[in-house]
Amino acid sequence: MPPSPPYAVILGTAQDGGYPHVGCACDACEAAAADPERARRVACLGLVTSKGMALIDATPDFASQARDLARLARRPASSPLRAVLLTHLHAGHILGLPLLGREGWATDTTPVWATESCLGFLENNEPYARLFRDGHASPRVLHLGWDTSLDDLVIQPIPVPHRSEAGDTVAYRIEGPGRSLFYAPDLDALVPDVLDHLRAADIALLDGTFFRRHELRRDDANTVPHPAIADTMAKVSAIDTKIIFTHLNHTNPALDPESRERRAVEALGMRIAAEGQILELD
Repeated sequence: MPPSPPYAVILGTAQDGGYPHVGCACDACEAAAADPERARRVACLGLVTSKGMALIDATPDFASQARDLARLARRPASSPLRAVLLTHLHAGHILGLPLLGREGWATDTTPVWATESCLGFLENNEPYARLFRDGHASPRVLHLGWDTSLDDLVIQPIPVPHRSEAGDTVAYRIEGPGRSLFYAPDLDALVPDVLDHLRAADIALLDGTFFRRHELRRDDANTVPHPAIADTMAKVSAIDTKIIFTHLNHTNPALDPESRERRAVEALGMRIAAEGQILELD
């Protein structure tokens, strides 16, 4: 049974292309395609407050993630979202937004929280712009470093380094009555400011895209910068914060619960994110 709100729930843990990854026939993706227990949805975090529910990012798996969030919150699947908060504009984080429109949920002014640059892109490019014109979504500007209240949570968008071709990228500090969570699924590097926010939180969900820097077969890893789990573990092993890795690419060997990479993570008291995992904030 879920705890009393507020709490967070992990609804997806894969990189934008999913797991099995779109267009991939590697052994790991073939195994995930054959076994639903291995498959993972795109990285997403749900928030349950005393008054309702919110999602961080609108992924290609938006429909099933919204339904699962309602189930875990013991609310009808038709219950409106209190907010959709965006970390940035890369495909896996916004492709679900059009399902708020008339072809999908047909919601009534669902608040979409994002930075000014991200909202500017969405309001001026289809199919996202139509959501705002037709009243299915309502833009809410987030100011970097400023606190915003969502019922019994205080949420602060933190600017982080990432490939931000069309808008800012943020992590979120989420403060509950009893515990705090730092959610940073996409990063280029663990810069000092990110480490400071990590230390200040009780729980941190961090970018775990790659276990090592050079896993990709098709690209130079320098064109897709992410902090490798192996490097992150070395930097944060002395920090008391509970560390959980999310946003795993299909090449990441830590996806396999029997791998030596998974054992290395767990030996340090850290974890690989699991769908359905609840993080209490009360």
